[in-house]
Amino acid sequence: MTIYLNNAASGWPRAEGVCEAMTLTLQTPPFHPGRVAGGCADVLTICRRGIAELVDAPDPTRIVLTTNATHALNLAFWGVKLNDHAHVITTVTEHNSVLRPLHHVRERFPGLRLTILPTNATGALDEEQFDQALEREPTLVVINHASNVTGRVNEVEQLFQKAKKAGAMTLLDASQSLGSIPISVKKIQADLIAFTGHKGLHGPAGTGALYVNPSLELEQVFVGGTGVRSDLMLHPANMPMRLEAGTPNMPSFAGLAAALRWYQKEGAAHAQKATELANRFREALMNIPKVKVFDGTAKVCRTPVISIQIAGWAVEEIGYVLAESFGIICRTGLHCAPLIHQAIGSAPEGTVRFSFSGFNTELEMETALDAVRRLAA
Repeated sequence: MTIYLNNAASGWPRAEGVCEAMTLTLQTPPFHPGRVAGGCADVLTICRRGIAELVDAPDPTRIVLTTNATHALNLAFWGVKLNDHAHVITTVTEHNSVLRPLHHVRERFPGLRLTILPTNATGALDEEQFDQALEREPTLVVINHASNVTGRVNEVEQLFQKAKKAGAMTLLDASQSLGSIPISVKKIQADLIAFTGHKGLHGPAGTGALYVNPSLELEQVFVGGTGVRSDLMLHPANMPMRLEAGTPNMPSFAGLAAALRWYQKEGAAHAQKATELANRFREALMNIPKVKVFDGTAKVCRTPVISIQIAGWAVEEIGYVLAESFGIICRTGLHCAPLIHQAIGSAPEGTVRFSFSGFNTELEMETALDAVRRLAA
């Protein structure tokens, strides 16, 4: 029996209807909306509308479809036209999909100021230092909604309100939160939100999106074929085509459309079950000698992610034994988020990460718990 507890990396199994939708699209003559006549459903429009509804965005044309959240984040970073005079504020909780593009931007613009916000003694982002950073004319504030290492959900609504008052644009990385906790672009006050389709939504890899506030028009990064307005010498400026170019991955977006339909019916109950399993797993781990649960004591909002170390074991060894001896698939290491490990004390080797979904069962949770007990003993 395989027990899959690596849903923070990629949700599995895929949502009901995803594989069938992708297969059907591959077996059907290619249809690209706006380019050829055909009788198939416009899955791109279905995806835009589904994501817009999910995040409370009033205009689906402000949803740009991308290959993943990393693609979406790069569109945002290069599209907001940062320069040598810009000041960007981000946090130690970020994934490399945020950190690396920012460092690449600073390679091009050495004068760019980058403030990386630490956590405080409670494990929350340091709001006092955030307030101080806002006094230095911020251009852009980038925060991930939930840590992919500890599951802690950052209080972005409060932080973004302050950022907007200071005149900054706001960018949210919702890779870990979409499908796990509610998101409202209106409440959060995010100008830009990056999503992925293959984690909490249990859609296919190779799908993602970027929400762009109607008050913003990003610089065009990718330009080329659109299938419409081919008479123009420059790429069309209207959204969402403004930020999309080339042939879309129709099979994958057909799968994402199916995942969104599934989530509309099953998503709330699915997310609640995942949270309940993860909370019970975390609480039980806290009582096992030699097991260290990182950021596990605070009663805060979390996604169903738990990170641990076991005294006497290297994290890679734990992952290997869990897979080979117990059939448990989890993840070990730094999880592409190097700075958070320094903040929580798990550097340099990182953690063993368990991440649940609503497809997991009580028996799977108990089996994983027993395996950790045996390793700790």
